[in-house]
Amino acid sequence: MEWATVQHLDLRHVGRNINMPLQPHAAAFHPSQALIAAAIGTYIIEFDAITGSKLSSVEIGAPVVRMSYSPTSAHSMVAILEDCTIRSCDFDSEQTFVLHSPEKKMEHISSNTEVHLALTPLQPVVFFGFHKRMSVTGLLVNSLLSLIIQLLIH
Repeated sequence: MEWATVQHLDLRHVGRNINMPLQPHAAAFHPSQALIAAAIGTYIIEFDAITGSKLSSVEIGAPVVRMSYSPTSAHSMVAILEDCTIRSCDFDSEQTFVLHSPEKKMEHISSNTEVHLALTPLQPVVFFGFHKRMSVTGLLVNSLLSLIIQLLIH
């Protein structure tokens, strides 16, 4: 494998707060475009992977544990947050939407918890599982604007 290019992503001006880490703690590559998204603190920043240029930045409300680009939309992603909330992030409109919010707001995902997320390319369906063997299946309707979720708690 040869590297065609190496880019240094400028993360210096993201979340200028003492309590917020400046190191990215989650990242996702777009499956078909030269895009990369990095989560830093409560922000998700999208970059052009070829030029290293910052394309957009969205404040998502809590630190991201796992995230993945939506295969059904060009610039949208689904993120599982530290507070067990699941949000979609639309980079075109720079808006976020709550897809799932836990009943107990005191639940948090620890940094050593395994979190898995799968988005299907043929149908807009989200599968994920984490923390206390909870699994959720969701159906995305009309891109990421509306979501029907069924909770299957074992």
